[in-house]
Amino acid sequence: MKLGILVLLIFTFSSCDDLTDSLYEDRVLTYDLQTVSTAYGYTGEAIFKEFSNGSGIEVTIQLYGDASEDEYYFPAHLHYGAYEAGTDAGMADMLSSVDIRSLRSVTVLEGHSLSDLMEDDFHIKVHLATSGPEYDVILVAGNVGKAAGS
Repeated sequence: MKLGILVLLIFTFSSCDDLTDSLYEDRVLTYDLQTVSTAYGYTGEAIFKEFSNGSGIEVTIQLYGDASEDEYYFPAHLHYGAYEAGTDAGMADMLSSVDIRSLRSVTVLEGHSLSDLMEDDFHIKVHLATSGPEYDVILVAGNVGKAAGS
C-alpha cells in the first residue's frame, strides 16, 4: 500500500514538472538589472520566457536587496530604447509591480515573442513609487533585447 502511494506521488510530481516545462519554449533570456539609486542598493534580473503555444512571453523581475513584511509595490516598465539614451524614453509596456515582500513580479505580455524583443532596443526600469517625486527615483534599470547585445 505504502509503495503504491509513493509511486503515485512520484508520478504526480514528475507529471507536474513535465507540464510546467511544456508551457515554455527552451530559450530563456536573462538580463541584469543594475543599481541606479545607491540609497536603496537593489540589483536584480529580468527573465523572459516564451510560451510554447506562441501566445506571448512571461517576464519575471527578481530584485535582490532588502525585503519587507509590509505591503508595498515598486512600479516597473518596459521602455523603448537603451537606458543610456535618456529618461524620456516612451513606455512599451507596463509590467506588474514588484512586491517588496518577495522582491518579485511576473507579467504576461500577450502577442509578443522573444524574436520581437531581440529586434529592437528596450530597457526596464523599476521605480520607487507610482507618483510624486519618488517616481523619479529609479531603483534598478537594465537594457534588454537588442540594446543588451547578444
